Amino acid sequence: MQRRTLFKTAAGLMFGSAVSAPVFAAEPEFVPPTAKKPMLLCFNENPLGLSDDAKKAINEATSRASRYPFAQVAALKKDLAEYMDAQPDNIMPSHGSAEAIRASVEAYNVPGKTVFICPELTYSDGADVAKRNHIPIKTVKMGKNWSMDLAAMRKLATAEAKHKHVIVYIVNPNNPTSTIVDSKALFDWIKSKPKNTFFILDEAYAEFVNDPAFKSCAELVREGYNNLVVLKTFSKIFAMAGLRLGFAFGTKQVIDNVRDHVAYDVMMNQATIAAAMAELKDKDFIAKSKAMNDESRKILTDALDELHIPYLPSETNFVFIDLKAPLKPFVERMKAEHILVGRPFPPATQWCRISLGTPAEMKYFVKKLKEFRQKNYI
Repeated sequence: MQRRTLFKTAAGLMFGSAVSAPVFAAEPEFVPPTAKKPMLLCFNENPLGLSDDAKKAINEATSRASRYPFAQVAALKKDLAEYMDAQPDNIMPSHGSAEAIRASVEAYNVPGKTVFICPELTYSDGADVAKRNHIPIKTVKMGKNWSMDLAAMRKLATAEAKHKHVIVYIVNPNNPTSTIVDSKALFDWIKSKPKNTFFILDEAYAEFVNDPAFKSCAELVREGYNNLVVLKTFSKIFAMAGLRLGFAFGTKQVIDNVRDHVAYDVMMNQATIAAAMAELKDKDFIAKSKAMNDESRKILTDALDELHIPYLPSETNFVFIDLKAPLKPFVERMKAEHILVGRPFPPATQWCRISLGTPAEMKYFVKKLKEFRQKNYI
């Protein structure tokens, strides 16, 4: 099922027939899920909700709702540049990361001469954009334990680049596997400046990573490499999935090129800008979100270990678990308990992506997992 189709379907299942979306305070008090307010362990959101500072900033921003946001966008770009240890010219704000993905693919598409290369198990938006632009898509089979086979991707890209322009799309940490790629291998590949090849690095979940081996490709942008763009989002650790903000990070040359493929990068939402600037400054909230995520992950993985349910090492705010059985019955049984879990991700047809909720939510989910074991459901 395509991601956008899934969102429409999920909205109908969750919120149709008088079902309303749960609204979380900064530290939500746990309430057992119901049909009208299910537990959302399916969208990789920050369950803490917006920080108090961001909520206050949104309220204040309403006084500017009748004014164009030119000055505020300039201030946002300055704050984003400081966050990325760069300059405002290296930043292009976008309406969520989805727009930045689209613009980046279209900016480096040579019509009729481009091929799009990605792993077979990854976030679908890049391939969706390629398909809409009639760009041939070539997927590379995964390695052991659903790892990205960078060597195979590089071999394919090198062969294609002899006659085509190549766009390589890598999500790191990857979605849905929650694993990271070999940083040395990735950096060596990009730094080799392969001909006719442009890299799109989607780092939506980088703020959750614990593994010291992880390296953001933002380092290569700061070193001046023009063959890549790094994409970031405020939908995950910043808890702004519903406010829609992301950004592209690259050299000035790259950002100027990507900017040519958006209508405006100076027409953002006043409330969104205010919330983002507040959260960029709210180091305590980001640290709290990260700590909560680590605690929730441990609650889940401890239970998975106890139940001998395999899973991949998680460096994000979700865990990919191996049910050793078809996904659909598990999803339906969890839905009957008012818990929504991850959608299918072929070819991993027996695996389920579990988004991490609050520690209290994960304790409740673990309780249901153990009940399922007693009933021989898993």
